[in-house]
Amino acid sequence: MPAHLIAEEGPLRGLLLEFEEGKEWIIGRDLDAADFVIEDSTVSRKHVKIIKTEDGILLKNMSRVNPAVVNGEEVSDAVLLKEGDRVQIGATTFLFSEEAVPESGVTPLKPRSKKKGGYDDIFGELEEPPPPPRDEAPETPRETDAEKGAYDTIFESSEQEEIPFNLLTPTTLLLKVVSGPNAGAEIGIEKGRSYVLGKDPNSCDIVFQDLSVSRNHARLTVQDDGIIEIEDLGSKNGTLVSGAPILEKRVVTPQDMVALGTTVFLIIDREAPQETIYSPMVPSYEAPKGIPSEEEAQAAAKIAEEIDWKKKPLPMKHLIIAAGSLVAIFIIFLSFFSLFRAEKIDTMKKVPTEQIKEALAKFEDVQFSFNPASGKLFLVGHVLNGVDYQEMLYRIDQISQIRSLENTVVIDELVWKTTNDILSSNAGWRGVSIHSPKPGSFVANGYVQTNDQAALLSEYLTANFPYLDRLQNNVVSENNLTTQLQGIFLSKGFGAVTFQLSGGEVILAGKYSDRHASEFEHLVKEIHKLPGVSGVKNYAVPTHPDAAAIDLSQQYQIGGSSLYDGRGYSVVLNGKIYTLGDSVDGMKITSIQQKAILLEKDGLKYTINYSR
Repeated sequence: MPAHLIAEEGPLRGLLLEFEEGKEWIIGRDLDAADFVIEDSTVSRKHVKIIKTEDGILLKNMSRVNPAVVNGEEVSDAVLLKEGDRVQIGATTFLFSEEAVPESGVTPLKPRSKKKGGYDDIFGELEEPPPPPRDEAPETPRETDAEKGAYDTIFESSEQEEIPFNLLTPTTLLLKVVSGPNAGAEIGIEKGRSYVLGKDPNSCDIVFQDLSVSRNHARLTVQDDGIIEIEDLGSKNGTLVSGAPILEKRVVTPQDMVALGTTVFLIIDREAPQETIYSPMVPSYEAPKGIPSEEEAQAAAKIAEEIDWKKKPLPMKHLIIAAGSLVAIFIIFLSFFSLFRAEKIDTMKKVPTEQIKEALAKFEDVQFSFNPASGKLFLVGHVLNGVDYQEMLYRIDQISQIRSLENTVVIDELVWKTTNDILSSNAGWRGVSIHSPKPGSFVANGYVQTNDQAALLSEYLTANFPYLDRLQNNVVSENNLTTQLQGIFLSKGFGAVTFQLSGGEVILAGKYSDRHASEFEHLVKEIHKLPGVSGVKNYAVPTHPDAAAIDLSQQYQIGGSSLYDGRGYSVVLNGKIYTLGDSVDGMKITSIQQKAILLEKDGLKYTINYSR
């Protein structure tokens, strides 16, 4: 069978890509450039290139935004694939193999013909063949550190990855997304229309791929005269205009930032008048035609006199007075400053990038890129909550060199609150919650009843949580926790202590030897640290070692016993006679008393009670 990639995990699970015809294949979401078109927003337009060589199949990364990962490592150069290698492209993990694949559960994806693309694939052959595709530009060698310039940047200088939004027709108004999962998207909107904004592709005109956005979140209305209004449609997180929540329909201007959950956008008017700098002109006079009249001659002479006033000589008296005044001022100036000792003062002007670093020092996960020529600042990263977000913007606003700001900073509190609301709606996941211990880090804690529920939860988070690479999953199943607790009690010699799980809380009961009170207290602290345990209630009591034995009275029937010289000698157990020191089901008889038999096995003590 030819070499192939088969999707094992992710939204494209079961997809099969076979490398049979040809020597090179491009995998991506670009309908014109990719041989295998992947319909996934996390996949780049041209993500990876597969090359067939004499040595085998080479994989070359082509995405700078979301590089391909082979066996857990990002691909920087071409990698020779081996049998069993796992390749992550976007949100899907593929298995590379040259062996036969199962017939069921597999969806083969045929490579597209490069002679056809775009509308040809929808409507068939056109009457005139489309123009041949342009040759791809050769790869530009990477710049050295010296060539990049004095200012470091976290953004690539090459073209940015496209957001899956298309402007089908040119419009005067543009909706630009500046923050959220769809940051960078630009959608044209028309006058005289109304648009429903949300995440439901079946009922919304503009769809945002954001968990914090409601299915039908808000309605944007553009009137014929260009006035733009927005109203909230009863969304869960509300609609904010310039940081203030709206309770009724409100007019939106190009200076307003509109927030739907973590998605923030603004409206740009392409036909808005630009600022113009007025440059005054020196007045000019046109010479009169023909012979001027007496009045015209006098007016012209007056204008000439006003224009040529600089050419007139100054009177000598005025020159002497001006010279004397200048000499007096100079003498006073020298006398005054001679009273002071002159010292050189070193002035230091802060570089804008240093000021920005100081402003963002508190926000460890926020990075920036600043263009000193245009004064434009880009921010990206995470903050814990909305208070930190507002404080960050306030600090940035104090830097005068910043003329414009564009940021995609994520408020982690909005992300995990939205996810927790979804988890609490599922009865099997109500014991699970997500929080952020620090910016850009998410932790899922809690428990589920069964292993199947744990697997479903993991699959849901993999497909829907927007920052999966930053999520630590500490959720445990109650079945596994019960088995773990049973092993701990038996291994520590506290078999007479029983426990019960309730909502992640461990309730202890029973008895334990008072000789081992300190060991039992230490054991309770260890149980409290187990993943999935929210608390421990200890109702177990210390007692005499013989009373702390495991009671087996319900499992065995005693027919009688004999005593010699006040001590037990033999006993009839389940119809069979045993003497002191005999073994019963692996347990050694250590004492025969008037109302109980004591046994021991592997350090654990057992008791069988009876009445003579």
